[in-house]
Amino acid sequence: MEKKRPPNSTFTPIGRVLESILDQCRSDSGGGILQLVHVWEKVVGPPISDNAKPFAVKGSLLLVHVSSSAWLHQLQFLKAELLGKLNHGLQSERIEDIKFKVGLM
Repeated sequence: MEKKRPPNSTFTPIGRVLESILDQCRSDSGGGILQLVHVWEKVVGPPISDNAKPFAVKGSLLLVHVSSSAWLHQLQFLKAELLGKLNHGLQSERIEDIKFKVGLM
């Protein structure tokens, strides 16, 4: 006869599990990519956040995936302004450079 396991009354939503895993895997710096994504969406606003998403952080470099080469080109001109807004939103000078890449969003 098989042993029945006691019911688990403390389920964890899969979204929370995935956020935790992604946060650990994509960032080797302090706050994690998820905090950075939330701040990014607030500080850059809808047109940009709809077409450019933070993907990974390596040290002080932020990799941002963009929807097209046109957005990549436009965001290159806005890089300094985006860095300032992002670091202000993070309340630190954690990100020193942004690299834009056409990729999955």
